Amino acid sequence: MNIQQFNYILALVKLKHFEAAADACFVAQSTLSTMINKFEDEIGIKIFNRKTKPVSITVEGVQIINRLRIIQKEMDALQNVIQELKGEMIGELRIGIIPTTASDLLPLFLSKFASDFPEIKMIVQELTTFDIQKALKNRTLDVGILALPLNDDELIEFDLFSEPFLFYDCSTSKIKSAISIQELDYSKLWLLEEGHCLRTQVQNICELSDKSQEKNANIEFKAGSLDSLLRFTRASKGVTILPYLASLSLSKSEQKKLVPFKLPTPVRSIGLVTHKYFVKTKLLNQLQVTIRQVVAPLIPHNPSTKQFKPL
Repeated sequence: MNIQQFNYILALVKLKHFEAAADACFVAQSTLSTMINKFEDEIGIKIFNRKTKPVSITVEGVQIINRLRIIQKEMDALQNVIQELKGEMIGELRIGIIPTTASDLLPLFLSKFASDFPEIKMIVQELTTFDIQKALKNRTLDVGILALPLNDDELIEFDLFSEPFLFYDCSTSKIKSAISIQELDYSKLWLLEEGHCLRTQVQNICELSDKSQEKNANIEFKAGSLDSLLRFTRASKGVTILPYLASLSLSKSEQKKLVPFKLPTPVRSIGLVTHKYFVKTKLLNQLQVTIRQVVAPLIPHNPSTKQFKPL
C-alpha cells in the first residue's frame, strides 16, 4: 500500500464516482480503479460497494477510511513541518472567523497579508464559534479568529486585541454622554440569535435572563448578522450593544447614536486559535503581527476597562 492509493480512495469517498475521482487525481479512470482494487486485495477487505449508484462505502470500509483520513492529515502535517524548517511561506492557510468580527476585521488585514505572502493561498470562512472549534479539532481549519477564551485543552489561544462595547440607542433623540450596564432598558434591547458568541457575551455582561427579554410578546426577531440586527434596531426604535470595530462602519449620523459605557467599560478579547499540533508557527506569527498592526491604531486603549469572560 502507498500514499497515492490513500489519495485515490479518499477522492472516491468524496466524489462517489470513479470518473470524477480520477479527474480530480489527474489519472485515468482505469488507473484509479486498479490501484483501489489492489489496495482492497492487499488488506482483504472491500471498501466500496461498486454495485450501487453512486458508489457506496461498506461497513468495514468506514473504519478503514477513518484511519486513512488520519494518515492523510499526518502527511499534510509532515509536509508543513518540512516547509517550516526550510523557511518556506507557501501552501494553504484555512481560516475560520466569527461573523460578528469578519466584516469589520477582514478588510483591515486580508489584502495586506495576501500581498506580503503571495505564495500563500488563504481560504476564509465565516463560521460560528462552535463550528470553528469543531473544524480546528478535525483539522479542516488551520486558524480560527474569534472571541476568547475558549478554555479547550485541544486548542491553543493567542490574544490579538481587546475591543470595548458601545451602546447603540435608537429609542430616543436625547442621547446620553455615557451609560452604565445597570441603566439599560432591557425591554428595548435586541440581540443576535442563539449560536452567535456576541449574544452570549452581551448576556454575560448584562446578566440577562429569558424573562428580562420579554419585550414584545408578539415579536420574535432572530438576527443572523450584525447588519440585520442594526436594521431591525433602527426600525423598532430599540437599542443594542456593538463591538467597537463594528461601529466604525456606521455613518456619521448613526455614530451619533453610540454611547460609551461608564467605567469599568465592558470589552471582548479577539484572538487566534489553532490546534495544539499546528506546525505553521512562522506563518501564524506573521498573521498575528499583521492583524495587531492594523487594529492597534483604531481601538482606544483604556487601562480601566473590564473584560467580561464569555461562556
